[in-house]
Amino acid sequence: MRSRSELIRELSEGLGPAPRLRGPFQLALLWWVGAWIFVVAATLVVQPMRPGFAEQLLASPRFAAETLLGFATGALAIGVAFAVGIPGWGSPRRRIALVLGLLALWAGSYFYGLVDPALEPSMLGKRPLCFLEVLIHGLPILIAGLLLLRRLAPLERWSAGLVTGAAAGAIPGLLMQLACLYIPSHILIFHLAPALALALLGSLAGRVLLRRI
Repeated sequence: MRSRSELIRELSEGLGPAPRLRGPFQLALLWWVGAWIFVVAATLVVQPMRPGFAEQLLASPRFAAETLLGFATGALAIGVAFAVGIPGWGSPRRRIALVLGLLALWAGSYFYGLVDPALEPSMLGKRPLCFLEVLIHGLPILIAGLLLLRRLAPLERWSAGLVTGAAAGAIPGLLMQLACLYIPSHILIFHLAPALALALLGSLAGRVLLRRI
């Protein structure tokens, strides 16, 4: 009769090392970089960026702060999405509340801009279908983010989908701040509203795409 050690040796013969799974934040970084490359390229294919936006960032601290808020909102959202994908990583509600709070602060900067805009309102750079660009450019990266999340084990499918959608909406929504005209009311209606729609869509899509069969 074979010994236990012989049995283990026979069973393990020919087995190679298991492939190392990517960590959640490696996946988040992969998505973040890829999403920016895709959205910037797609935006430039439609129309060039608004002339002088770089000079405006340097000349107006408030405009730079608005841009930084949008960038931070998207980065935090995708980080939280992949953290929520790991069971047991703290309270997802607290993390999601932080994302929603930063999103509210970003939107609030434009509500304040209705009274005191960071830049002189101008039609320079107007893009006729900017709201559709936000939706069309954000949808593929939303789906890609949810498919990456499936590699983990998200139990809070609705929450994970919501913050993934927020990140997917923040990127094209923020880019329109630099590519399209600068009028706070226009930004709220045609740039941020579609971004919020992607967040809601993400919450619904997450319930379907993140289901483990």
